[in-house]
Amino acid sequence: MNPHALTALVVDDTIVYRKILSEILESLEGVQLIGTASHGRLALGRMEQTPADLVLLDVEMPEMNGLETLVQLKRRWPDTDVIMISGTNMSSAEITVEALEQGALDFIRKPEGSDPEASRQELREKLRPLLRHIGTRRNMRAPASAGPPPTPCPAPAAPTAEPSPTPRPLPGRIEVVGIGVSTGGPNALTELIPRLPADFPVPLLVVQHMPPNFTASLAEHLDRRSPLRVCEAREGEVIRSGSVYIAPGGKHMVVRRHETASGSQRIIGLNENPPENSCRPSVDVLFRSMAAHYDGGIATVVMTGMGNDGCEGVRTLKRRGCHCLTQSAETCVVYGMPMAVDEAGLSDERVPLGQLAQRLVRLVRDGGRP
Repeated sequence: MNPHALTALVVDDTIVYRKILSEILESLEGVQLIGTASHGRLALGRMEQTPADLVLLDVEMPEMNGLETLVQLKRRWPDTDVIMISGTNMSSAEITVEALEQGALDFIRKPEGSDPEASRQELREKLRPLLRHIGTRRNMRAPASAGPPPTPCPAPAAPTAEPSPTPRPLPGRIEVVGIGVSTGGPNALTELIPRLPADFPVPLLVVQHMPPNFTASLAEHLDRRSPLRVCEAREGEVIRSGSVYIAPGGKHMVVRRHETASGSQRIIGLNENPPENSCRPSVDVLFRSMAAHYDGGIATVVMTGMGNDGCEGVRTLKRRGCHCLTQSAETCVVYGMPMAVDEAGLSDERVPLGQLAQRLVRLVRDGGRP
């Protein structure tokens, strides 16, 4: 066995998926398959013999389902990363969202097509970037509430015609908060949204990279835990203060203007335009629409996730005087999306996850500095 390889265990009650997932792992460089199991109890026994760095864990299984198995895995082997393998029905979505909140790194859906080779390729493409980031993830684990106080970020170098002061001025009155998040997001949002008070005075618009059904389950989970109203956004819904709107999986969410006899209202718009940054919903799409329909007073939060979705949207919002918070590296599951914003010089503050809610409240209520 390669001592530097990422060791992996596949747990699924169907022979077909155990075979497909095993073949994919064996084809990837730097990954060592150490076994398979057909249900959770057998998986725990395999882990007792040879603990794995990574477990691919089916959601719905007999004897012990994926969520029950995950709880035991995280209790006994907290450093083992777990990726859930989910079906596409609402029951699987509910269990998967709860598993993400219980510490699963991420999930992938089982393909619905009937072509085995196409399914194998789809799963390989979904797994490859996750496995690439797991090495980094394992080195960056830290308690979500730990970390130093928020660190003001120096302003980036600017053309001499538009000098930027250091530190940047706060935007004054905040009217709306936009949040972008991906891998590790359900757990991070559970740390953030329920900690916001019931009288939080502005709306929050959230893009979490997830497919259909899963965003509805996420919204329901957060709504049960939160003083604020949390919902999956609907076409034409009026954007109201004190509500959290989560973009539906598979649709871009945008802000639109609606003229009425009593005046102008901002409403939710949904569309199925092409993905951006390989994502639909996309953070960049939401942030651009916020820039188009808010004159200023915008705060953004870019949280844990792979890739760079949200970076160009923040750049656009900066022209409106946006104040941008990024989740600190040591509290991210994957420091990808926040890193893109940080390295572009667009972040005003890097804030540990456990302090984000408190910082947002102060920023929105009184514009206070950290």
